[in-house]
Amino acid sequence: MEIGLTHILLAAIGMGILVIIIQVVIFNKLKQIQAQTSQQLAKTIEGIPSMVQDLIHSGVEEITSTQQNHQNKNQQSLKAVNQLVTANIQAAQTDNTKMHSQLQQELSQVAIALQNRLQQLQEHLSTQSTGLHKQTNANLTADLQHTASHLDIAIKRSQTELGKEANNLLFTHKQQQLSNLETLSSLIQNLRVQNLVELTNELAQHTELKVDTSDFVKHLGECKVVKIEDKHTGQMTQVYYENGIKHSSDTLQGEQLKYQMFYDLEGKLVKGIEYGDDQQVSFEYLYDDAGEISQRLEYVYDANGKQTDPIKKVY
Repeated sequence: MEIGLTHILLAAIGMGILVIIIQVVIFNKLKQIQAQTSQQLAKTIEGIPSMVQDLIHSGVEEITSTQQNHQNKNQQSLKAVNQLVTANIQAAQTDNTKMHSQLQQELSQVAIALQNRLQQLQEHLSTQSTGLHKQTNANLTADLQHTASHLDIAIKRSQTELGKEANNLLFTHKQQQLSNLETLSSLIQNLRVQNLVELTNELAQHTELKVDTSDFVKHLGECKVVKIEDKHTGQMTQVYYENGIKHSSDTLQGEQLKYQMFYDLEGKLVKGIEYGDDQQVSFEYLYDDAGEISQRLEYVYDANGKQTDPIKKVY
């Protein structure tokens, strides 16, 4: 048993030594091969530039020859094309000359035909224009007569409308004059009433009485005129006092208020108001220190009864 293991061990050691020897031999062989390969590669690399130069030189020669051949072929092709184009141009010029002569002949024929046709048309148009001229003159005459009749009618209507407008303006002016006259009459009546009040106040000291004249009935109380009745117009004026000084007055036509007068602290008239039949303010009067009208405001109302801007008049 021990002998067998020794033999195996020796065999293994021998195999190991043999493998090492083989590896050394192989390594040396590889080194030799590598050295040879390196030398061959170096020689090949050194020969590459000369090989490339040879290839370039041979390629340039081939390219030059090929280019020369192409130039020769191109020159020959150009010559052939020039000859062909020249022939075509000459043929085209010949054809154009023929066509030009034919077109001139045809155009001369067409021009002659057109001249004949134009002469015929001119003759026809002259005939028609004469008839149209006569018809146009007749139509224009009829239109002018018709227009003249319409203008006469329109002028008559305008004159009628202007007459109506003039009458309306005249009526409006007369109405305005009547209104101004009525306003002036009312102002004069108010002044008469105020003068009567002042005169009567001076005469009726410490007296309560009733004065009946041909124009007025005056009622006195507390030494002042407190009410005046106008026999002609039926208006009644009520006078109001404050601390013995005349403050305001109201003039009534039946139960409707017609006028209002206002006085300052000294009893001087400063403002008057006139009312219309609808009890809306129609006029407003402002008085100066002398008791004369200095300004009048006329109030106007629209269809809805809304008061618009007053019309101002300065005296």
